[in-house]
Amino acid sequence: GNRRGNDQWLFKQRAPPKQEIQLTPGKGADDLLVPMEELIDSLVKSKRVVAFIKGTRTQPECGFSFNVLNLLNGTQADYETVNVLDERHNPGLREAIKIYSDWPTIPQVYIEGEFVGGADIIQEMSESGELKKMLS
Repeated sequence: GNRRGNDQWLFKQRAPPKQEIQLTPGKGADDLLVPMEELIDSLVKSKRVVAFIKGTRTQPECGFSFNVLNLLNGTQADYETVNVLDERHNPGLREAIKIYSDWPTIPQVYIEGEFVGGADIIQEMSESGELKKMLS
């Protein structure tokens, strides 16, 4: 499940992992000077590919996030990740991203500022070749 320390979705390290994006310096909700939705909007418009996931890129905390990371890794594309469970650096993000996208589940993938989909849609796009084409 979503318990911390669940090793079943660990990725084997080949190179130092890319850092996760943190939307605030880390003081929790007291750190928010602008609404979380504005931070999300700024991020997805400034980065080509962003995946909002449960956990980190090296230690996802749910199977759906693990699968999306595997599919993105398979494209060889550069992408950013944001941990929606990190309440210290991303307070309220887990609910805010659902409102921002009008999509009820996580993970969520954005490409060139547009919401593309969650785990099922990314899986379908990968199988059809559309994901790799979109990211090349």
